[in-house]
Amino acid sequence: MTTQHLAIVQAIAHRLEQDPALADAKFYLNRRRPIPATVARAVVVRLGRSLSQEVKQLGGRTTWQTLIEIESYGRDGVDDVPGTVADQVLEAVFDNLDAGAGLGYGVMDIEPFAGDTLAWDFEELDNSMACVSARFVVKHQTNGRTLKL
Repeated sequence: MTTQHLAIVQAIAHRLEQDPALADAKFYLNRRRPIPATVARAVVVRLGRSLSQEVKQLGGRTTWQTLIEIESYGRDGVDDVPGTVADQVLEAVFDNLDAGAGLGYGVMDIEPFAGDTLAWDFEELDNSMACVSARFVVKHQTNGRTLKL
């Protein structure tokens, strides 16, 4: 059995994998290790945290706001401005998620996390690798006080 939260992060990763703009990217779920040197473009989709709001009526649905962190990695060429490839991956991720939720699993909306949406990181030991971390809030509901749809 899988919680709705993990099913949603898996569905987001799968949806991004199907995007033609990300066809040559490697996808990882909840990864915390460095990206291998042989990988030019990568996307990591990770669960962050989740806030619940229970309905007051008995047996009603619980509404969740789940933070999803998506890291867009890119290995630049020698003539590229550092961060160019990661920026292209990030743009494809945003375009994909802006196309509407459509994930099922009780998802009502996906929107950028207000106040702390993007963060850039440039690898010190590997001048060609950059990462842009994006945070999104997924609003969804579960049945009663469960973690299931």
